[in-house]
Amino acid sequence: MKKLLLFPLLIMMIIAMLAACSSSGTTTNQTNDGTGGDNTADSEAAGNSTTGEKAELTLVWGKGDASDAQLKVILAEFNKLYPDIKVKRIEVVNKGWADYFNKIQTMIAGGNPPDVIRVAIEGIQMFARQDLLLPLDPYMEVDPEALDDYDDLHPKLQAPFVVDGKTYGFVWDWNNIVMHFNTDLLKEAGLPLPGKDWTRDDFLEYAQKLTTDKNGRKVYGFAIPNFYFGASAWLYNNDASILNEDMTASRLDDPNAIEIMQFFQDLIYKYKVAPVPGPKTDATQMLMSGQVAMYAAGKWPFASYDKNKFTSIGLQLLPTFKTNKVIFGSGAFPVLKSSKYPEAAYKLSAFLSGKFSQKTTLANTSIPTRISVMKEVLPTTQAENWQVFEESADIAQAVEAPMQYAEIEGVFNRYMSEILANQSDAATAMKKAKAEIDVILKK
Repeated sequence: MKKLLLFPLLIMMIIAMLAACSSSGTTTNQTNDGTGGDNTADSEAAGNSTTGEKAELTLVWGKGDASDAQLKVILAEFNKLYPDIKVKRIEVVNKGWADYFNKIQTMIAGGNPPDVIRVAIEGIQMFARQDLLLPLDPYMEVDPEALDDYDDLHPKLQAPFVVDGKTYGFVWDWNNIVMHFNTDLLKEAGLPLPGKDWTRDDFLEYAQKLTTDKNGRKVYGFAIPNFYFGASAWLYNNDASILNEDMTASRLDDPNAIEIMQFFQDLIYKYKVAPVPGPKTDATQMLMSGQVAMYAAGKWPFASYDKNKFTSIGLQLLPTFKTNKVIFGSGAFPVLKSSKYPEAAYKLSAFLSGKFSQKTTLANTSIPTRISVMKEVLPTTQAENWQVFEESADIAQAVEAPMQYAEIEGVFNRYMSEILANQSDAATAMKKAKAEIDVILKK
């Protein structure tokens, strides 16, 4: 009798043990992600809907690049592919790339690192050299489908995100510097849109003819780009640059560099065809209002053009000095090495550079980096000779952005301001700038 009672008791104990084991196998540990929410524990299969395990990612992506509505559309599409990966946006309010990078580093140092961050070319070297980013090549090999046709990314634009043979991101957007013309002012002056082979002398002639003073209304021919990226484009066209090829020393004492900076100063004080730029100067607004006839910029002014229904726009390459190149800056979504969900973060990074994401966001502020999307989106640009955006990709040269970029930009912009304010001649200012930049590069 005792044996008969023991047998069912033994069975019940076995069942209870199995149930306990099953329960412990599905328990998840909760960890705080630093943004007020809880994340499920790390797993090699994070984001894989067949396992029931979930990933919660934080993404730093400013609203200036994508609105809440656009991000909602993108993430809805992303979740059709990966329903178990949740993404929370963190907005970082900043005063430029240097400030933005500093704030992300503060988040990391404070123990609240995001998973995926929007980073421009100006910061990729810094984050990679500081060993903060996750190399994505192993994930690319395991899951190439997530890349949405890697070969569709323009190779020249993707190149800056491959550092020392390791891929740290997939290029999403890019911008360049070309000349924007107010075509109404061109017509008033009897000038056609110049050809792509126009020269320094042609440019100066245009600037002089477009500078007028009628009935007390001053119109300048040109607005000088008083910032690192914009000025670098002109240096490139005079076979000059801020840094040497391997970005270990400054070249601002090169006669070709000094020549361009002196030319900028002369446009204001000698030829009187350009206004003195101030810290609050809005060249886009000045072009639309007819205060200037030409200025150098990328695709970003089209957000203002569209908002103001301004369509009197013509585009052309910058004038040739000693050569003709087109500068470019680009951006991607690298994954931080500290991410608890590297596979899921890789999938998000790849998707954000994909065709759907680019079509959704890159209509009028940046140029798509996918060749197929460029061909689809750019023809909608409301500008004469919009083709210059697509064609310039093949001759584009990356902006110089070493890991000390933020400090170098500050030095260059400070000395350029002195030149444009007529507080120093170009040669003196550029030699001082070179000396300071060389010290920074040796740190």
